[in-house]
Formats: sequence, structure tokens, C-alpha cells
Amino acid sequence: MLRRRTAKKKAAEAAKRQPIDPSTVPEAKAPVPDESVPVTPEAVTPQIPEPAATPEASDVTETPAPPESPESTVEPEVPDASAASEAAASEAPAAPDTPDAPAVPDAAEPPATGTFVPEPLPDPTPPPTRATLPPTSPLASSRIGTMVGGIDLGGTKIAAAVIGPDHEVVSYRRRPTPDRGGPADVVRAMALTMQEAARDAGLEAHQLKAVGVGAPGSVESSTGAVSGAGNLPGWDGRFQLGMALREAIGTPVSVSNDVQVGTNAEFQLGAGAGFNSLLGVFWGTGVGGGIILDGKPWKGRGRAGEIGHMVVRRGGAKGLNGLVGTVEAYAGRKAMEAKAIRDMKKGRESDLFKIMEKHGKTHLTSAIWAHARDQGDELAIELLNRAVKALSAGIASAVNLLDIEAVVIGGGLGVRFSDSLVPEIIDGMNAHLLNADNPPAVRVAGLGDEGGVIGASLLVS
Repeated sequence: MLRRRTAKKKAAEAAKRQPIDPSTVPEAKAPVPDESVPVTPEAVTPQIPEPAATPEASDVTETPAPPESPESTVEPEVPDASAASEAAASEAPAAPDTPDAPAVPDAAEPPATGTFVPEPLPDPTPPPTRATLPPTSPLASSRIGTMVGGIDLGGTKIAAAVIGPDHEVVSYRRRPTPDRGGPADVVRAMALTMQEAARDAGLEAHQLKAVGVGAPGSVESSTGAVSGAGNLPGWDGRFQLGMALREAIGTPVSVSNDVQVGTNAEFQLGAGAGFNSLLGVFWGTGVGGGIILDGKPWKGRGRAGEIGHMVVRRGGAKGLNGLVGTVEAYAGRKAMEAKAIRDMKKGRESDLFKIMEKHGKTHLTSAIWAHARDQGDELAIELLNRAVKALSAGIASAVNLLDIEAVVIGGGLGVRFSDSLVPEIIDGMNAHLLNADNPPAVRVAGLGDEGGVIGASLLVS
């Protein structure tokens, strides 16, 4: 029995000296990838410190290494199963190197770039502009010089200009205000007009330092929201004009009432310079007003200066906004056009609309009224005289209330008829003035059609 045990022991020791074939050890075999299972990002678990050769490798349980002992240094020939597994795995091609196992990108690591490039601004109604710099971008400081933009939003036209550091008009563009649609269509037309003016000046709209806007209606200067803009299409309720335009052109935008900014421009740079108090009257699509008291714009609660809505005749003509007997119901160009259409349907003769079609217009603009008056059109002359009387009474009443030093008359019709009808307005005021012996100075707007865009630019310059 002793001899058999000795023989078995010798055989076991001889077997230990023989090299072990890794293929005969079950744990040492490299895992064979199952080609029927596609490699997906979910198969790679972030808890594994070393990327596995194949998704199935995560299911292999490693055998813990035996504790160190004196015997472990005596028998180094016996390879550990995990070492054999690593050797086998190194001989097999790694899964990420095969075309069937594309590398899974790490979503947490953004692609390396040389400089910060902000995302393009959202543009719900994209105009032809490259607005890529949001107002909060760190690149905002790279806007070109001190150039600013000014937009005059009216009921029939949109004017936009690039204004230089000395308030000079560098470039000027205008287009008709959309007569249908809604606020989004108006914003798109404003953005396009501003971009065209910017390109005329050799830059892009988003490179302007900022853009100021004069808009009709009630304006929240802190937010740029506009409401009550009855002369604009589909403008029901309150609309965030400032925010929408900022997103469209990619530069900061400030909004105020159009007549108020025009009055302020005349006060600082135009016919109202040198006076401490001023009433601005802008006779155009409607009749708007602005007030300067003690050298500062007076906005009241947001609608101060609405001289067009002063009642000059109880039970009189109904205006387009529903109010009766107001200055605008008689003198606003839209109201005058509506009156002309009603009278012509009743049989009155007039060439007003023939002249309009001849000049390719869609509305009775200031120029059309001037042409008709010059040609002796009786209906045109009658409606213009009617407007003059309403303006005389309304302005005189405002002077009696405020006792201001000067009146500046502007707007499309005011500038167009500065030499003919404005003197008649001044003469008509005398019969209504409380202090007719000391009337205020009355001036025609000195900045002309550009007063609106210059005044708008003063909001941001």
C-alpha cells in the first residue's frame, strides 16, 4: 500500500510539471461572442472599469485570487484561470475593432471645439437674416462700433434705419405694413426691413449694438409688450413685440410708443429743441400725440398724449376704434379714406382712387391726398378741410389743459401739408385758445419722415 501511494504522488508531481493546455481548463476559455445578439449601447455598463471585449463578457465572474502563502511561491508554474482568460482574450480580436461593433460615444463628453459658438436663435417666422447671437451671448461685446437701429412701425409703413453715433441716418429702408395676418407677420416685415437697412450700411442686423422701436398703441417699456394697436392687422390683445423682434434679428430691442419717441426726437434734435415743455401732434394714419413736461417725456400710465382720442364734437363721426366725435375720427387718414368710400357709394364724384391706382398704391397715402387736392378734387378738399377743423379744436383744447410752450406738428400728412394746411390749423386754433394773446409756438417737425426712426434709436443710444 505504501508503494502505491508513492507512485500516485510521483505521478501527480509529474503532472504538475507538464505545461497546462488552457483549452482544457473551463474557466480559461475566452468567451465566444454570440453573433446573433447585436452590440447595443445598453450592453456596456458604466460600472465596469475596463471596457469589456464583448457585451457577454460582463456576465463572466472572475475567480478571486487565492491568498498569498508560502506554497504559492513554490508553484508558479500553475497559471491562474483569470490570467489564462486574459491571455485568451488578448489573442481574440477585440470587439470595438470589428466593423460589427461600432464604438459607443460618451454622451457626457461634448465635442471639443476651438471657440464658443452659440446656437442659432429661434426664429418662428424666419426673415432673411443671419441672427446667430442671442442678447446674452458673451460675444455681444463684439457688435460693430456704436451703430444702432431704429424702427418706426406705423399703420401703413414700416421704416428702419441704421443710426450713427452722432444720430445721423447711415441707411434707411421702408416697406408697407402688412394689411392682413397678425403680429407675427408684422414682426417678419420689421425684421426684413431692418436687415435690409443694415446690409445697406455694410453689416448684419445682429451686429447692431441694439434696436429701438416706436410702435402704436399702449407699450410696456419694461417688457416691450404692445396692446391696443388698432391700426395694425390682427393685433388683438397684448403681444410681446420686443421679445419676438429680438429673436428675429438677434440683438437687444427696446420698445416705446411711436408718437412719444417721435416727440422726444423733435425735443432733443428737431423743431422742439430749446423748449422746456412740448406737445407733439403726428397727423398720419391716425392722430397721435406725445408730451414733454419740465424737459422729460410724460407717459402717464402708458397712454398719455392720445390727442387723437379727444372728443371735439359730441355725437359726431364714429372712429375706427369705436369712439365717437374724436379728432382721429375726422382727421386720421384711415378714417378719411373710409369716409371717401362711403360718400362715393352715395354718388359723390372723386378721382381719389383713380389717382391711387395710377401710382400703384393700395391705400390713399399722403401723396395721393396731395395730388387730389392739387387737381382740385372737391371730395378730397372737403375731407381735408374737415380734418383741419378737428385738429385745430383738439390741439387748442390740449394747450388750454397743459399750457405748454410749443407744439410740433409732424406725421405723413403733417409734413406733406406743412406749407398749406398747417398754417390753416394754426389759424383755426385761435378761436379755441383760452389765452389767444399768448399762444404757444407752433412748428412743423424738423426731422421729417426720419424723425420716427431717429426717435426710436434714442431709446438705445
